[in-house]
Amino acid sequence: MRDRLRIWLNQLFSTDGFRGPVLTLLSGTTVVLALSYLAQPIITRLYLPDEFGVAGYFVATMTVLISFTSLRYEDALMLPDDDEEAAVVAWLALAVLAGFTVVISILTIWREPIADMLRMTGVGPFLIWVPPALLAMRIGKVAELWLIRAKRFRHVTGGQVAGTTTMVTTRIGVGLPPINAGAGGLIGGFLAGHTVTMLVLAGSALRHSRRLFVQAFSWSRIAKAARRYRRFPLFSTPSALIGALIVRLPVFLLPVYFDETIVGLFILTFNVLSIPLSHVGSAIARVFFIHAAEAHRDERLSEVSEIVHKRLVMLGFFPTIALLLTGPDVFDVVFGSDWREAGVYVQYVGPWLFLGAVASPLTRLFDVLERQRMDFGTSILMFVVMTAALVIGGRTGDVTTTLLLLGSAGAGVRLIQLAVLLRLARVPYRAALGAYGRYFLFSLPGLALIAGALWLDSAWITTIAAAVAGLIYAGLVLWKDKLLALRPEE
Repeated sequence: MRDRLRIWLNQLFSTDGFRGPVLTLLSGTTVVLALSYLAQPIITRLYLPDEFGVAGYFVATMTVLISFTSLRYEDALMLPDDDEEAAVVAWLALAVLAGFTVVISILTIWREPIADMLRMTGVGPFLIWVPPALLAMRIGKVAELWLIRAKRFRHVTGGQVAGTTTMVTTRIGVGLPPINAGAGGLIGGFLAGHTVTMLVLAGSALRHSRRLFVQAFSWSRIAKAARRYRRFPLFSTPSALIGALIVRLPVFLLPVYFDETIVGLFILTFNVLSIPLSHVGSAIARVFFIHAAEAHRDERLSEVSEIVHKRLVMLGFFPTIALLLTGPDVFDVVFGSDWREAGVYVQYVGPWLFLGAVASPLTRLFDVLERQRMDFGTSILMFVVMTAALVIGGRTGDVTTTLLLLGSAGAGVRLIQLAVLLRLARVPYRAALGAYGRYFLFSLPGLALIAGALWLDSAWITTIAAAVAGLIYAGLVLWKDKLLALRPEE
């Protein structure tokens, strides 16, 4: 019995195929999400909404900076057949990163005026930490992609868990009396977590490939790689920058029209729904990137893309619908009464965040198919539409109107992007739409339970019902989709 269980687990978490690597990465993601969610009710009681606003602005700034400070050359790591050429690409990405870090370090001299100009004065003192955070995040990303190329998925999982554990414990530790670190504690935990992740991932990559990296270093080869993969800085970088701005656009524009407390409430909304979906999506995207490249060469891209789209819908569909119905009560019970309004915000922007979580991992198709211009075009469309929605809403002075416009515009443009991606991959629209219908049917028993709980008008009963409904949905998915059954093609 024990031997059979060991064989089953080894097959389930195999480095071959698609499901094994995804499950390996998701095992780490599950731990990461569990740590994050268990910590959130504590953290929301240690920090105020305006402190969340300042820290969230810092994180949003980092998200935008990491989108272009290596000119996206690391995205080319999966393309060369030869490992030494891939190592040259890694050196290229790190060289570009070093140059940008120097420039940004100089700009931090004027951090206070910059913060005043951005209407977020509270973040000014913390901008000094941008360069070290940038190095930690981007070096960690290059190392992560290298390990994924080598199919060392368990090492990636180890880095995720170590980083998140450090981030959570640091934030709680410095938020407790007598330290009461405020926004600095949230930012310090963020930096500490990414530093540990970088050390784990880079250490693992060097242990297994140190000699290869030494052999690959050559300025002439780096220059040649820069020319060979020039499409990435020319098209992927602007697209990634705009994509990062789109996701974090509310964090940058809400302070122009509203105070830091509103920003903090929105950030918790974003963290509760978008962050877990993006964690799972990132795990899938890492494996999808390398498998999509292989599938494209073997003319199986449509099949692989359809499966990935279906799984992304499966993972995000029910949590989004459940929070649309129960958001205020769940936030009140889990995070405290000060955060109930953030649960209302979920009802305005939930569909946008869900569609973004489905579409984002699939954008790797633009790189695999070398359709970076199309990626850039769809990103420009999303940026313009969502900026207009935020500006028009913000000028009304009403946060409800602003978020309703944002959620509607965001959902609309994400649908367009998703349609473009599925068409590029030649996924039949009937099959794509069928995924939403399938998981809606799986959601019905849980939704019926939630509806009954809402009729009782108790925040605690609603929250418990939502949790039980989630378990029912998960059980149905595991049973009907046979996710734990082993199939040779996976």
